[in-house]
Amino acid sequence: PPKPTPALRLADAEGRPFDLAAERGRVVLVFFGFTECPDICPVTLRRWAEVRSALGADTSRVRFVFVSVDPEHDTPAVAAAYARKFHPSFVGLSGTPAEIGQVALAWGVSKGRAHTTQVFAVNPEGLIPWGYGRAVEAAEIVRGIRILSRAKTTG
Repeated sequence: PPKPTPALRLADAEGRPFDLAAERGRVVLVFFGFTECPDICPVTLRRWAEVRSALGADTSRVRFVFVSVDPEHDTPAVAAAYARKFHPSFVGLSGTPAEIGQVALAWGVSKGRAHTTQVFAVNPEGLIPWGYGRAVEAAEIVRGIRILSRAKTTG
């Protein structure tokens, strides 16, 4: 069954609060990484750009969120600039070491430069029904997003 989404509240590049809970009604892909990553992060965000392009009109129902787990090097502005290199609509977030530590713990990811390859897919109801790793092709991600954006949980 889908898991409840942990809290994700951090500042964006302009210092405005970003709260994942405010994204209800959309599918949100969440990835934890760092801007100086030589391989996993750029591949993941390039794939997101492919996915976004393939979604066409469905893109309005999706948000792509990159969260830096390296707050010592990645300020919110640096994280946002990095994410926007791949597409201007991508959200890049960071925070203080304490904030990132709290978020990383809640999401079960490592902070610092050792990170997961997992992307979390959050459905419009704010649950995580699935995620994917770096071997998943863009077409499969697009299919998953379309299914999530149209499905309603029962209960």
